[in-house]
Amino acid sequence: MTKEKLIKLLKAHEWNDVEFKEARREVPKSAYETVSAFANANGGWIVFGVTLVKDDYQPVGVELVDKVQNDFLSALRADNKVNHDIGVKESLITIDGKSILAFYIPEAPRHHKPIYLHGDIRQTFIRRGGGDQKASMPEIERLLRDSNQDRWDGQIFDFPLEEALDKKSIHWYRSHFYQVNPGHDEDISDNDFLYEWGYLVKQSRKLRPTRAAIMLFGTSTAIHHIIPRPTLDVQWIPTDIDDPQPEMRWLDRVVYEENIIKTWQGLVAKYYQYEPRPFTGIDPHTMMRDDTPPGYRVFREAAINLLIHQDYGDHSRKAVIKFYKDVVWLWNPGDVFGNYANLMEPGEKEARNPKIAAAFRRLSLCEQAGTGLRMMKTQWVELGHPEPEYVNDRGRKAFEFKLPLVESKKDEKSYQKTKVDKSTAQVTAQVTAQVTAQVSKLILYFPDKPAGIAELMQLLNLKHRKTFLYNYIKSALDGGYIEMTNPDSPRAPNQKYTITEKGLKLKEQLA
Repeated sequence: MTKEKLIKLLKAHEWNDVEFKEARREVPKSAYETVSAFANANGGWIVFGVTLVKDDYQPVGVELVDKVQNDFLSALRADNKVNHDIGVKESLITIDGKSILAFYIPEAPRHHKPIYLHGDIRQTFIRRGGGDQKASMPEIERLLRDSNQDRWDGQIFDFPLEEALDKKSIHWYRSHFYQVNPGHDEDISDNDFLYEWGYLVKQSRKLRPTRAAIMLFGTSTAIHHIIPRPTLDVQWIPTDIDDPQPEMRWLDRVVYEENIIKTWQGLVAKYYQYEPRPFTGIDPHTMMRDDTPPGYRVFREAAINLLIHQDYGDHSRKAVIKFYKDVVWLWNPGDVFGNYANLMEPGEKEARNPKIAAAFRRLSLCEQAGTGLRMMKTQWVELGHPEPEYVNDRGRKAFEFKLPLVESKKDEKSYQKTKVDKSTAQVTAQVTAQVTAQVSKLILYFPDKPAGIAELMQLLNLKHRKTFLYNYIKSALDGGYIEMTNPDSPRAPNQKYTITEKGLKLKEQLA
């Protein structure tokens, strides 16, 4: 560490990658807790010879430099202090004549975690913000799962094979597999197909399902035996992410408690239901209408990453996707292996669930290893959005990903005011806010004659009347895109709606 960097850290105060200790004449016991916490997360600096005066950290110096340094390093190398050697790098810095000792604690290799003290795994610490906390048993178990060289999804799951697999899920997968990978034998049985690709293994001359086979293709019964919590929770929320929680917490919600294939099918169908689907031409290969939502490729990559990198051995937390008006927020139990510097670089990456990840890559449903984050950043910005944001939280063993839609309330108002006057391409690139997407869909399919609620819901294939009234009809009325045939009696049983001139202009742009 340089003197300039230390001065910068002092001004920034403590955070998740630096810890200041006074340590004038001896090493404080809490320093070893910080070693454990840093080694179990992203690494960090422990700095001796600094104290907190009111709200500022000030250098006071280490008086017995040799003693403090030797005691600290010797203790870390002792057999009974930490369970694995820590490759500490030390620096001696002088500020105003005062000696400051700085020690860099690197992140421990995954297969060495958890790093704990005194031979007691219960003395495992993790970093939260600017402090160290003793890890709970579920947190210790997450570290142990990730340290296992035998990946979770490749392990055999003890469940009767004849009751384990859903034939429809396997059929869907195989049909897509042969389209993308022609030349393979399509006549082999499902079991032979899964055995060929390593999802079934032989044990005592019998085929047994791996955890990957259950998670990808399992029956509902098998899924409920392997994970006692949902695979995915998806919510559509009618506010910005930083707004106070509304009385109606969400407009729509789907909780998937099925295998990954069924979860993915359901998620895509729901995504297409809410996102605007502008006509962009005819697919030359299928000769079918091409109306894929503009942000689909980015969302697909983010959502599939959520499914394939999830820590399914974590039974206390579930993956969540929340569609706010200003951001799509994705949260996953399980951090991404590898450090920050390597996440954006191309090349093979170590995966938590390599068999599950390979299954999706064989269908070309996700980017090649090491390219996904780069693609999402580039594509999302090209669509006119701010850059995606992510947090790989090693302390909490979680990964958070945000796809921002608008940067502020002011931007959103300006965006809403101008979107209808733009060309079709511009509209489709920007019309991504939750209510706007639903109004766009309503207007796109609105009939030429007055229509009632039941008819409009049938046209859009929607079933939730309350959500439809609030999210489609009310928003379209407020925006001036439709009007009532009987405005003096809004709740009249014969009430119908017609499209306005403003709505017709929008329909022309979206058609």
